[in-house]
Amino acid sequence: MSNEEGQKHINEIIAERFKRVEEEILSAETVNGLFENLLDGIEKEFAVPFVWLTLMDHEDAMPVIQEIKSSGFLKSRLSVVSRELFENILSGSTRPILANQDLKIFYRLLPPHRKYFVRSIAVVPFAIDGQIIGTWNNGDADANRYEPDMKTDLIEALAAQLSRKLSQLVADKNGVSGGGGNNNPSGGFL
Repeated sequence: MSNEEGQKHINEIIAERFKRVEEEILSAETVNGLFENLLDGIEKEFAVPFVWLTLMDHEDAMPVIQEIKSSGFLKSRLSVVSRELFENILSGSTRPILANQDLKIFYRLLPPHRKYFVRSIAVVPFAIDGQIIGTWNNGDADANRYEPDMKTDLIEALAAQLSRKLSQLVADKNGVSGGGGNNNPSGGFL
Protein backbone atom coordinates (compact mmCIF):
# COMPACT_ATOMS: atom_id res chain seq x y z
CA MET A 1 0.00 0.00 0.00
CA SER A 2 1.41 3.38 -0.99
CA ASN A 3 1.59 6.35 1.36
CA GLU A 4 -1.26 8.01 -0.52
CA GLU A 5 -3.43 4.89 -0.31
CA GLY A 6 -2.59 4.54 3.38
CA GLN A 7 -3.61 8.13 4.08
CA LYS A 8 -6.83 7.67 2.11
CA HIS A 9 -7.65 4.57 4.16
CA ILE A 10 -6.98 6.44 7.43
CA ASN A 11 -9.22 9.31 6.30
CA GLU A 12 -12.01 6.83 5.45
CA ILE A 13 -11.76 5.32 8.93
CA ILE A 14 -11.92 8.77 10.54
CA ALA A 15 -14.94 9.74 8.40
CA GLU A 16 -16.72 6.53 9.42
CA ARG A 17 -16.08 7.31 13.10
CA PHE A 18 -17.57 10.80 12.66
CA LYS A 19 -20.57 9.24 10.92
CA ARG A 20 -21.18 6.94 13.90
CA VAL A 21 -21.05 9.88 16.33
CA GLU A 22 -23.37 11.86 14.05
CA GLU A 23 -25.89 9.01 13.96
CA GLU A 24 -25.88 8.89 17.75
CA ILE A 25 -26.46 12.63 18.18
CA LEU A 26 -29.20 12.65 15.53
CA SER A 27 -30.98 9.83 17.38
CA ALA A 28 -31.16 11.87 20.61
CA GLU A 29 -34.61 12.79 21.84
CA THR A 30 -33.54 15.22 24.58
CA VAL A 31 -30.91 17.91 25.07
CA ASN A 32 -29.22 15.71 27.69
CA GLY A 33 -29.27 12.74 25.34
CA LEU A 34 -27.76 14.85 22.58
CA PHE A 35 -24.77 15.94 24.65
CA GLU A 36 -24.37 12.58 26.40
CA ASN A 37 -24.22 10.88 22.99
CA LEU A 38 -21.76 13.50 21.72
CA LEU A 39 -19.31 13.29 24.62
CA ASP A 40 -19.55 9.50 24.90
CA GLY A 41 -19.16 9.11 21.13
CA ILE A 42 -16.11 11.37 20.89
CA GLU A 43 -14.46 9.56 23.80
CA LYS A 44 -15.15 6.08 22.40
CA GLU A 45 -14.60 6.67 18.68
CA PHE A 46 -11.50 8.84 18.97
CA ALA A 47 -10.07 7.91 22.40
CA VAL A 48 -10.09 11.57 23.43
CA PRO A 49 -9.22 11.58 27.15
CA PHE A 50 -10.86 14.89 28.08
CA VAL A 51 -14.20 15.96 26.58
CA TRP A 52 -16.40 18.62 28.15
CA LEU A 53 -18.89 21.40 27.43
CA THR A 54 -18.55 25.12 27.99
CA LEU A 55 -21.64 27.29 27.74
CA MET A 56 -21.98 31.03 27.69
CA ASP A 57 -23.50 32.74 30.71
CA HIS A 58 -26.31 34.24 28.63
CA GLU A 59 -30.09 34.00 28.68
CA ASP A 60 -30.16 32.11 25.36
CA ALA A 61 -28.08 29.33 26.88
CA MET A 62 -29.85 29.09 30.26
CA PRO A 63 -32.43 26.42 29.27
CA VAL A 64 -29.64 24.24 27.88
CA ILE A 65 -27.47 24.81 30.97
CA GLN A 66 -30.37 23.75 33.22
CA GLU A 67 -30.91 20.58 31.16
CA ILE A 68 -27.21 19.71 31.28
CA LYS A 69 -27.05 20.28 35.03
CA SER A 70 -29.83 17.70 35.49
CA SER A 71 -27.64 14.96 33.99
CA GLY A 72 -25.25 13.17 36.34
CA PHE A 73 -23.00 12.36 33.37
CA LEU A 74 -22.87 15.93 32.09
CA LYS A 75 -22.99 18.23 35.11
CA SER A 76 -19.39 17.55 36.14
CA ARG A 77 -18.29 18.14 32.53
CA LEU A 78 -19.81 21.60 32.29
CA SER A 79 -18.35 25.03 32.72
CA VAL A 80 -20.24 28.29 32.30
CA VAL A 81 -18.20 31.33 31.29
CA SER A 82 -18.80 34.94 30.34
CA ARG A 83 -19.71 36.10 26.86
CA GLU A 84 -16.53 38.19 26.87
CA LEU A 85 -14.36 35.10 27.34
CA PHE A 86 -16.11 33.40 24.42
CA GLU A 87 -15.57 36.45 22.23
CA ASN A 88 -11.91 36.56 23.28
CA ILE A 89 -11.32 32.92 22.42
CA LEU A 90 -13.47 32.62 19.29
CA SER A 91 -12.70 36.10 17.92
CA GLY A 92 -16.02 36.19 16.11
CA SER A 93 -15.41 32.92 14.29
CA THR A 94 -17.79 29.97 14.21
CA ARG A 95 -15.01 27.57 13.17
CA PRO A 96 -13.25 25.17 15.53
CA ILE A 97 -10.04 26.37 17.11
CA LEU A 98 -7.16 23.95 17.47
CA ALA A 99 -4.28 24.91 19.72
CA ASN A 100 -1.22 23.40 21.33
CA GLN A 101 0.63 26.52 22.48
CA ASP A 102 -0.26 29.47 24.70
CA LEU A 103 -3.14 27.52 26.25
CA LYS A 104 -3.59 29.66 29.36
CA ILE A 105 -6.80 31.34 28.10
CA PHE A 106 -8.25 27.94 27.16
CA TYR A 107 -7.82 26.66 30.72
CA ARG A 108 -10.63 29.03 31.69
CA LEU A 109 -12.99 26.76 29.69
CA LEU A 110 -12.29 23.78 31.97
CA PRO A 111 -15.01 22.54 34.33
CA PRO A 112 -14.41 23.89 37.83
CA HIS A 113 -14.56 20.49 39.56
CA ARG A 114 -12.46 18.48 37.10
CA LYS A 115 -8.79 18.82 36.46
CA TYR A 116 -7.44 17.88 33.05
CA PHE A 117 -3.82 17.82 31.95
CA VAL A 118 -4.33 19.47 28.57
CA ARG A 119 -1.44 20.23 26.22
CA SER A 120 -3.56 20.48 23.07
CA ILE A 121 -7.20 21.40 22.59
CA ALA A 122 -9.99 21.55 20.04
CA VAL A 123 -12.67 24.13 20.88
CA VAL A 124 -15.75 23.52 18.74
CA PRO A 125 -18.57 26.12 18.77
CA PHE A 126 -22.23 25.12 18.59
CA ALA A 127 -25.36 27.24 18.28
CA ILE A 128 -29.11 27.47 18.65
CA ASP A 129 -30.72 28.98 15.57
CA GLY A 130 -27.40 30.44 14.46
CA GLN A 131 -26.55 32.04 17.83
CA ILE A 132 -23.42 30.52 19.41
CA ILE A 133 -24.16 29.46 22.96
CA GLY A 134 -21.27 27.14 23.73
CA THR A 135 -18.43 24.89 22.75
CA TRP A 136 -17.65 21.26 23.07
CA ASN A 137 -14.01 20.84 23.91
CA ASN A 138 -11.60 18.00 23.27
CA GLY A 139 -8.38 18.00 25.23
CA ASP A 140 -5.34 15.78 25.26
CA ALA A 141 -2.06 15.55 27.15
CA ASP A 142 -0.40 14.88 23.78
CA ALA A 143 0.72 18.29 22.52
CA ASN A 144 0.53 17.05 18.92
CA ARG A 145 -3.08 15.78 19.03
CA TYR A 146 -4.59 19.13 17.96
CA GLU A 147 -2.41 21.41 15.90
CA PRO A 148 -3.60 24.74 14.46
CA ASP A 149 -2.94 23.75 10.84
CA MET A 150 -5.01 20.53 10.89
CA LYS A 151 -8.07 20.28 8.65
CA THR A 152 -11.36 20.60 10.52
CA ASP A 153 -13.94 19.76 7.83
CA LEU A 154 -15.39 16.71 9.57
CA ILE A 155 -15.48 18.26 13.02
CA GLU A 156 -17.16 21.37 11.54
CA ALA A 157 -19.76 19.21 9.81
CA LEU A 158 -20.47 17.39 13.09
CA ALA A 159 -20.78 20.73 14.90
CA ALA A 160 -23.29 21.89 12.27
CA GLN A 161 -25.35 18.73 12.79
CA LEU A 162 -25.12 19.18 16.55
CA SER A 163 -26.35 22.78 16.24
CA ARG A 164 -29.27 21.80 13.97
CA LYS A 165 -30.33 18.99 16.28
CA LEU A 166 -29.98 21.20 19.37
CA SER A 167 -32.10 23.91 17.70
CA GLN A 168 -34.73 21.29 16.85
CA LEU A 169 -34.81 19.85 20.39
CA VAL A 170 -35.07 23.29 21.99
CA ALA A 171 -37.84 24.30 19.55
CA ASP A 172 -39.72 21.04 20.20
CA LYS A 173 -39.42 21.51 23.97
CA ASN A 174 -40.73 25.07 23.64
CA GLY A 175 -43.57 23.93 21.38
CA VAL A 176 -42.18 25.82 18.38
CA SER A 177 -41.92 24.13 15.00
CA GLY A 178 -38.66 24.40 13.12
CA GLY A 179 -35.13 23.51 14.01
CA GLY A 180 -32.68 21.08 12.66
CA GLY A 181 -32.47 18.99 9.58
CA ASN A 182 -30.66 15.74 9.08
CA ASN A 183 -28.25 16.61 6.28
CA ASN A 184 -25.24 14.38 5.87
CA PRO A 185 -21.91 16.10 6.43
CA SER A 186 -19.09 15.99 3.97
CA GLY A 187 -15.57 17.01 4.58
CA GLY A 188 -12.01 16.04 5.19
CA PHE A 189 -9.71 14.99 7.94
CA LEU A 190 -10.00 16.41 11.48
